[in-house]
Amino acid sequence: MREVKSHPLCSFFLALAMLLCLLLPAFQKADRVDAADASNITIQMHDLKTGVAIKGGSLVVYQVAKKDSAGKFQYTSQFSSVTKSISSLSQDQIMTADFANTLASYVTANQGKLSGVSAQISDSGEASANVEGDAVYLVTQDTAASGYEKMNPFCVVLPYTVDGKSMSNIIAQPKMKKKTTSLPKHPTTPTTPSSNKTPSTPSTSKKVKSNPRHPSVPTIKENKKTPSATNRVVKSLPQTGQLNWPIPLLALLGLTFFTWGWAAQESSER
Repeated sequence: MREVKSHPLCSFFLALAMLLCLLLPAFQKADRVDAADASNITIQMHDLKTGVAIKGGSLVVYQVAKKDSAGKFQYTSQFSSVTKSISSLSQDQIMTADFANTLASYVTANQGKLSGVSAQISDSGEASANVEGDAVYLVTQDTAASGYEKMNPFCVVLPYTVDGKSMSNIIAQPKMKKKTTSLPKHPTTPTTPSSNKTPSTPSTSKKVKSNPRHPSVPTIKENKKTPSATNRVVKSLPQTGQLNWPIPLLALLGLTFFTWGWAAQESSER
């Protein structure tokens, strides 16, 4: 009986097709994980007294820490030199003004060495940034709006948990203050008598209330709408996830060497 031998290329493409079929579920699972891991931070800038939206200026969002396999936060490589430990801190301890100021001081001391995401504040007083979940972020103001002081830096833990509810897309409303102009020591104009003062009109605008759980940080609530990032990425966040693109490339390279060796062996046996 005559033995029928298949061409090496046929075997190669058959093996490649089988390998791709085996890898397809893995890629689909990775896509689902990435979609579930996506989070968003929206910052709404409003006047502390009037509640009017404040436009202009820019914010910078830094990824400070990520959760490890044990579920504890560990600093990213660019914040690894921070002396204060974060692994033992709870959400409430991380989201304090003192801890945010510690991180902000570290950023200032390492100006130009750290990467983050820059978000421009729109005319509606909003800035938004798409980020990863299971992480801690520091939000700072790089450029202040005209006539206003820079907002105080604050930290956000994502997902943010309150009353047993976990939120991946959040809205932060920091407390903004106008710049105060110092009065001259010796004014040249007489002081206006108190009887001639114009009575102040009570404001009807809604004021931004402080968060009872974190009185020293912005009010934080869930963003129920589909967030759309308005940030302009000037420095990308450090990538700590697994890269999937080398898998098919390495598999193809391995199959190429396997087929080449197989074909060489078949030729030497003839």
